[in-house]
Amino acid sequence: MNPSIRLGRLFGIEVGFNWSLIFIFALVTWTLATNILPITAPGYGAVLYWVIAAVGAVLFYASLLAHELSHAIVARRNGVKVAGITLWLFGGVSRLEGEPKSARAEALIAAVGPLTSFVVAGVAFVLAYVTSANALLSGVLAWLTFVNVVLGLFNLVPAFPLDGGRILSSLLWWRSGSRQRGVHNAVRVGRVFAYLMIAGGVLELFLGGGISGIWMAFLGWFLLQAAASEEAGSVVRTLLRSVPVSAAMTSPVVTLPDWVTVEQFLESVAPNHSFTTYPVHEPSGKLTGVVRLSDLVRIPSGERGQKHLIDVARPIAEVPVTNPREDLSALIQRIGAGLDQRVLVFDNGTLVGIVSPADVARVLTVRQTIGAAPRP
Repeated sequence: MNPSIRLGRLFGIEVGFNWSLIFIFALVTWTLATNILPITAPGYGAVLYWVIAAVGAVLFYASLLAHELSHAIVARRNGVKVAGITLWLFGGVSRLEGEPKSARAEALIAAVGPLTSFVVAGVAFVLAYVTSANALLSGVLAWLTFVNVVLGLFNLVPAFPLDGGRILSSLLWWRSGSRQRGVHNAVRVGRVFAYLMIAGGVLELFLGGGISGIWMAFLGWFLLQAAASEEAGSVVRTLLRSVPVSAAMTSPVVTLPDWVTVEQFLESVAPNHSFTTYPVHEPSGKLTGVVRLSDLVRIPSGERGQKHLIDVARPIAEVPVTNPREDLSALIQRIGAGLDQRVLVFDNGTLVGIVSPADVARVLTVRQTIGAAPRP
């Protein structure tokens, strides 16, 4: 889940939110302003209810951010790369690239989230008690206490991608010695909870539960999809372990002068090659960037004669690199989504290949076809 809007960095970790957050923010504010606060703190004006409700919604997402930030910080301290944090429809997600190196590390990364939620709930409870003379402020803090307790308890449900599912996976990993086996068994347990949530949501809907029933069923469906994605990713990384980059890379590489116009490229170069990605170089031969066919064809025809490849190239400093001997599994864990932008392969300073998602998919197909035995 990538952010639609970036908010900045905390502790060096990029934080953003998805557009779906706006809907839930509005729903939380409306619920507080029209249902909860008028009951817990009667006698105030409607405008004040809405203002305090908006503050409460901000505090709610601040507590979600604290939950996800704790995951990210502990993950980084255990050698797992963190791409960032995104707040969205279902709360928040820490975008981790790679896997923990041990069952203990995975358990710590997972458990710190619910623990943080319980700590936030404790702080909110104390503040609600201290401010009990102000019914409106105390009411918001009491609500914040409740939602953080619920958040912590819900995340302990043993279903991927919830923290409880990851804790269960780490325990099964520790007992079996295989992370993939631990993930597989934890996913099976999680499916039971997901189906129960879907069934409960459908039943509630038929009994007149309305939106809450739909929400529960949808959340169960989301857990099913997320668990399947997690398991598939674990299988992929296991299959690619000990497979060198050289087995997947496309070679030799065609490089182009960066002063060639987009029009010249599309008319004279592209028809003669089956490649979709081309490194470009300056007159001295030094690489300056990478261009992709899909980006070039989107340039309006009237501009192609004036634009040179260097004008539309991705700067070479932003392109991930590797060497022919690195494991594909390690490469994917290291660069994550960067693979979509292609990876340049250098051997002793010489460009020898390019790796794309299609290259990795080809290797996966071969490994699955010959029945490569997954390693623990």
